[in-house]
Amino acid sequence: MLNLDDATKLLSLPKATIRRWIRQGKIPVHEARGEYFFDKKDLEKWARKHNIFLRTNYEKPQSHPSHPEGNLLESMKRGGVFFHVKGETVAEVLKQTVYLTPLPPEVDKEFLVDLLLQREKLGSTGIGAGVAIPHPRYPLEKLFTSAVITTSFLDKPVDFKAIDGQPVFVLFMMLSPTTKLHLHYLSRLSFCLRNQAFTAFLRKCTNPEAFFKEIKQLEASLDGG
Repeated sequence: MLNLDDATKLLSLPKATIRRWIRQGKIPVHEARGEYFFDKKDLEKWARKHNIFLRTNYEKPQSHPSHPEGNLLESMKRGGVFFHVKGETVAEVLKQTVYLTPLPPEVDKEFLVDLLLQREKLGSTGIGAGVAIPHPRYPLEKLFTSAVITTSFLDKPVDFKAIDGQPVFVLFMMLSPTTKLHLHYLSRLSFCLRNQAFTAFLRKCTNPEAFFKEIKQLEASLDGG
């Protein structure tokens, strides 16, 4: 059996998150004499079902299978582009984005929202100029064979505590099966966002076709096309 400290290390999550899930009945746990205990096999099975990162032997991440790198355009088409996404807070717009994203039926969307919020607590994913790139702290290795990026244009800007103080008007939520793929797509997206004409275009974008056209052109220039 594992105690709360062991579970915290195995899941690489704060105690506060695990305690909240215990209160909400979301995680398999046994209580005795006011202490919490976890069956290791049950906890590992539950974590994998919910695509939660496991730290093997509490020391190093599990190895991930290699995945072919792809282009930014296709990952964005998989995630979709949405306009007038509602929400007054970071939590609300992240939840709306998760529920708009076409995800496999086995994905627990509430848990995914929790993972995104945990990442925000470590440091804002608002990168400045009204843009945020929310993502879980660790890869979601069983979701897809490649990354999914969902683009959400917010109904009104939300304060993400970005370094430049500007409220966020557009989110690029990145879900990747491996760290390598996450970095690959983050690099390509960053290339696009360094283009001032593109960031200006984002503020007036109103339809997916025009958005995908811009991404295609920028990616072609990145690849020497």
